[in-house]
Amino acid sequence: MAVSDGIESCSMPIKDSKLLLPPCYMASVHYYAALNAAAEAVIDTRMHFDKRMKHTHRCSIADVNGPLMLTVPVEKPASLTTAHCDDIVVSSHGHWWNVHLTALKSAYGRTPFFEYYLDDFAPLLSSQWVGKKITEHNAAIDTLLRRLLAINTKVSYIDTETDDNNLTVADYRRRHIDFTTDVPYYQIRSREHGFLPSLSVVDLLFNMGPEAQIILHRMVSE
Repeated sequence: MAVSDGIESCSMPIKDSKLLLPPCYMASVHYYAALNAAAEAVIDTRMHFDKRMKHTHRCSIADVNGPLMLTVPVEKPASLTTAHCDDIVVSSHGHWWNVHLTALKSAYGRTPFFEYYLDDFAPLLSSQWVGKKITEHNAAIDTLLRRLLAINTKVSYIDTETDDNNLTVADYRRRHIDFTTDVPYYQIRSREHGFLPSLSVVDLLFNMGPEAQIILHRMVSE
C-alpha cells in the first residue's frame, strides 16, 4: 500500500477506519486506545525520521518523583535529511537496557501486576537489541503489549504487504490523536502525584492488568 506523508481526515467512525501511526517506543495509553478502537492499523516504519519526534525512542512512566522520561539512545544516521525511521539503529550508550529495567522495577515493582509481566519484558530490555533497527525493537514491544492488552486489531507495517479495502484512512503519523479522552484509572502513586495522564501504556498495564482493556475502550467510547 503506497502511503504519502500527507494527512487525510477521517469522516467515518474510527471503528470503520484504517489508522496510520508512527512507530513508537512503549507508546502512550492514547496510542493503544486508538489501536484498540480501529478496524485496522498500519505502523509506518518508512516515514522520515524527525529527531524532534521523540516518541520513536522515548516514553514516559510514573516514577517516585513524578513523570520520568526513558530514552533508548540511537546512532546518528548518515543523513538526517533523508533518514527513515527504519534506518535508525539502537546504540549501546549508557547500557540503557539496565537503566530502563531498573526504572521500571523502581516505578512499578509494588503495582498489582508488575510481577506477572516482568518476565515478558526482560528480553526486550537487553543488550541483544544493540545494533538493530529501532523499528524492529518497537515492533517487538508493540506485539507483546497488544497481546497483554488483548488488542485484536489487525496491525501491519508499511514494508509488508497490506490488503487494500474500502476503509477510510485516518492519518495520525504526524499529529496528536484527537478522538481519545483521558480516563482516570488506579495508579499506585496517585496519593503523591494525583492522576498522571498520557503515560506509556505500561503504566496502565502494570497498575490495572486485565482491566486495562476496559480503560482503553472507555477512552474512545466516552
